[in-house]
Amino acid sequence: MFEKSNDSFIVNELIGKSITDLIVEGDVYVPESLSGIEKIIYTSGKAKINKVSALNDKIAVYGQVNYNFIYRGNDESGATQATNGKIDFMEEIPMAGVTEGMSANIKANIDYIDSKIVSDKKALLKAVVNIDTEAIDKRSIEYISEFGNDESVQTKANIVSYTDMVSKQETQIPMSENIVLDPNMNEIQDILKIDSNCKISEVDIMNERILIEGSCEIGVLYTENNSFSTLNYMTKEFPFTHYMEIKNADDSMIKNINASILNVDSVVSKDDNDEKKILSFDVEVLVTAELYSKFNKSIITDAYSTTNEIEMQSSDISLSSIVDFVESKDDFEKSIDVETATIKEIYYYDATPKISEKNIYEDKMVIDGFVDLNVIFLNGNDNKVDSVSSSIPFTSSVDLSSYDNISDVDIKVSLDELGAYRKGLNTILVEAKIVSNSSIKDDKKIFVINDIVMGEKLNKKNTPSIVFRVVQPNENIWDIAKNYNVSIDYLKKLNNLDINEDLVAGNKIIITRQV
Repeated sequence: MFEKSNDSFIVNELIGKSITDLIVEGDVYVPESLSGIEKIIYTSGKAKINKVSALNDKIAVYGQVNYNFIYRGNDESGATQATNGKIDFMEEIPMAGVTEGMSANIKANIDYIDSKIVSDKKALLKAVVNIDTEAIDKRSIEYISEFGNDESVQTKANIVSYTDMVSKQETQIPMSENIVLDPNMNEIQDILKIDSNCKISEVDIMNERILIEGSCEIGVLYTENNSFSTLNYMTKEFPFTHYMEIKNADDSMIKNINASILNVDSVVSKDDNDEKKILSFDVEVLVTAELYSKFNKSIITDAYSTTNEIEMQSSDISLSSIVDFVESKDDFEKSIDVETATIKEIYYYDATPKISEKNIYEDKMVIDGFVDLNVIFLNGNDNKVDSVSSSIPFTSSVDLSSYDNISDVDIKVSLDELGAYRKGLNTILVEAKIVSNSSIKDDKKIFVINDIVMGEKLNKKNTPSIVFRVVQPNENIWDIAKNYNVSIDYLKKLNNLDINEDLVAGNKIIITRQV
């Protein structure tokens, strides 16, 4: 009986991936306290995932579309008004091989959103939610790591390099901030929309502590309390610093640090002059820190015996591994023409980049997509609030030249330093930085031997005492030795082969029966 040693390691096995476009529809009702709808100015939304469940051969996703609906009222003032709400959704995504207890990585975003008037107090909202699903089975794999000194057992091993998450922490940071309007500005009448965004500026690891520095930007679109109910947009950036205690953390680890805003509550209050000019915010920031380390495992991938038959139990594993997280930026500048209106003043703009295609060419990934732009402005033709939307193509790239093993790259694109400016009466100039956050992966198949059982003695009576074997193309010493159940060292000594020497197709190898 030969001796064998077992070992185990945790793998993140990729079970399946899927991209699903889900149509979500619902009614938008205008509260009785607001005037009816004359014209829809702007409809926006964000997809939020509330719950994910892995079931047999499917992933159940529960979420909601949080929408913001801005319109021009049909009363005499024609004031711009807004209402917010949510539409719930649930989708079961088929995925073979998924079982209960597995985990799923879900990314959801709004690919398209629009609304149309049904009546003066009702609109129909339609959104297409893009759900990117990745099912992962995190489990322990047991395998044969080494054998004893039994020379009758021949083994072949490979070094498998992979990364695994060694720590993940989430922290919620409450922040309370104010925006105070200048004395010469009009009072706040109604808040139409609140924008929020977080970004990380610096990350340092020292003494098992992660220092995270970043900022949150809050933007508010509101109507002013004047005879024209004009619009205004105010923004303010709030810096933050946060420490996270993570045991065994060091700077050599691969870091993925993100910050997002979970919730924003706002209150309008009066200043010392009894004017509504103070905007107070309670902001809940979620900071997520993921740390990955690299591991090397010597895995026995094949074995045979020179004396006995053996039975091997093996597994094919899809090993999902993170190589790195990379951020890159490209300049974006485009102009759009507005033919049906005269742009007198731009009140508000937002833009969302969306990927339509990505391809790896040699040492870079090229990303093609569209920037969906929305602009709210004062139309000089009738002095009323109006809007325009446009999808502007863009191309961006990510440098991959420093990476050897890449099987896939997950890309998330966003915009930084966004600006939209009036250029003449009918043109809008858009400037921004396309920010690509890339998760570089090395998803590979590995073969492991879970167990080996020794069988009956080999019957070598009918084996020729000597064989002259012609080496075939792509054949190596292991293949020949295994085929004839002789040891590799014996075969090399018999043929005066160097230990690292490769076989040449067409050469002859002498094989004699081992006793």
